[in-house]
Amino acid sequence: MRHIAFIIFSAIAFMATTSLQAQQVQQAQNLQNLQSVQSVQDTAAVVQRPPLADSTLVGSTVFQYVMDAGEGSVTLNQPAQMEQGYAKYIKANKERKRNGYRIRLFFDNKQSARVESEEMEKAFQQQFPLIPTYRSYTNPFFKLVVGDYRTKSDAIKELQKILPFYPQAIVVKESIWFPAI
Repeated sequence: MRHIAFIIFSAIAFMATTSLQAQQVQQAQNLQNLQSVQSVQDTAAVVQRPPLADSTLVGSTVFQYVMDAGEGSVTLNQPAQMEQGYAKYIKANKERKRNGYRIRLFFDNKQSARVESEEMEKAFQQQFPLIPTYRSYTNPFFKLVVGDYRTKSDAIKELQKILPFYPQAIVVKESIWFPAI
């Protein structure tokens, strides 16, 4: 039992060290970027920030990482329920909402608002097929919002790409689906 715990903790320490080294390189690059602020918008400086998570580890588990280390051999004996429980946990988190930001493209209550929001949604999906759209009706308003952004700065970056096509677009705080990392 101690050997298994030692191997798992060693693998975690190895991953943390590798990730830390990658973060240090990224921070050095970001420090160079901070020397010259990229742009100023609404009295707020927009600077490139490091990612919230190491995207190279997305979709993998510690157990897979230990077995694919490439040096020596590791045999991992675990109940099948452990892996199934982990997969169930990941799936449940994808279905949860959290507070975040979206970009509002349309908000109106006139008689033609429904048709206008549908047309705007179709046009937006053709221009930006990778950004999800959400059209809703809350009496008496039809609204169209797009995207799922964890931070306001992420939403503002995307807003800059959208504003030339939709000058009335604004960033709003809403409940969002967990965006992919």
